[in-house]
Amino acid sequence: MNDIANKLIIIQQFAIEQLKRWGLTGDYRNDWCMVWDKSVRRYGQCRYHKQEIGVSKHLVKLNSIEESKDVVLHEIAHALTGIGHGHDAYWKRMCIKVGARPERCYTPESKGGNVKTVQGKYNVINKDTGEVYYSYHRRPKRTDWSQAWISGRKRETAGKLQLVGNTPNKSESPYRLQA
Repeated sequence: MNDIANKLIIIQQFAIEQLKRWGLTGDYRNDWCMVWDKSVRRYGQCRYHKQEIGVSKHLVKLNSIEESKDVVLHEIAHALTGIGHGHDAYWKRMCIKVGARPERCYTPESKGGNVKTVQGKYNVINKDTGEVYYSYHRRPKRTDWSQAWISGRKRETAGKLQLVGNTPNKSESPYRLQA
């Protein structure tokens, strides 16, 4: 069995164990489960109405087991606090109790964090320098970038932005890492 498949199994087993540990399974009123989803922008999601904890298969494949376990615990804290708490102080206390970092979102490596992200299909770049300002997974609705600029950097970017598609090398993995 390869490392990626092994990683997915480890995270799924961890999620099942933690759901049982915190009393979120086994009761007809409280029967939570963990499901994989195809998200490339968010790592995890708590779906209260379905009693599901959704975890991104793409981001688990890219990141460490420890980082992925933290996401599972983050979502379990949401399930335990219930609807309406979001990332408030009560949720933060629950995060600490279950062993998750009490942080609202992950920080991608591209912004100084430690979470690897899936590279977007489209980049907004500076035509002159090639600097990438934004990365999008879906094509932006804007079609004319000639009059656009980056907020706070108008002087250096006005009229110099261009949308370009990321054309991956066929030999690369579809889970290219964003620098």
